[in-house]
Amino acid sequence: MYSGLWRMALLVGLAGIQGCGETPEPGPRVGGMTECSEAAVGKAATAWVKSQSETNAFDLDHLDCAEGWAVVSGSLGPEKAPADGPQGAPTSLIFQQEGQFWIPKEKAKVCGTLDPAVPLERPGDAEVPAALWLPGCAAG
Repeated sequence: MYSGLWRMALLVGLAGIQGCGETPEPGPRVGGMTECSEAAVGKAATAWVKSQSETNAFDLDHLDCAEGWAVVSGSLGPEKAPADGPQGAPTSLIFQQEGQFWIPKEKAKVCGTLDPAVPLERPGDAEVPAALWLPGCAAG
């Protein structure tokens, strides 16, 4: 008699636990960390410039990474630039790693308050790591 009640309590408890939390169905797992590579950060840069205008293109020339941040430098211009016209403007974009994603950051918010007396010195309130401040914040 007690074993039947115990078994029923166990089944009811397991059903309650199964109803909470993750779905037991198989499927893709989300997680992990993204890598600091031209492929990964370049994909984020392309997505960001396209979000600003579908006709934008970004040609990545250089990538720097430090402490979960990335700075990409390259040319930002029209996707269909004329061969004899301007191809784009030198541009740097800043990204911060969040798990498996590179999140674009606004320079005005992460580069800190610039002191005009020392324009090439990283401000104390900058969020961007010191190793990336010059290429990300002092460059185009």
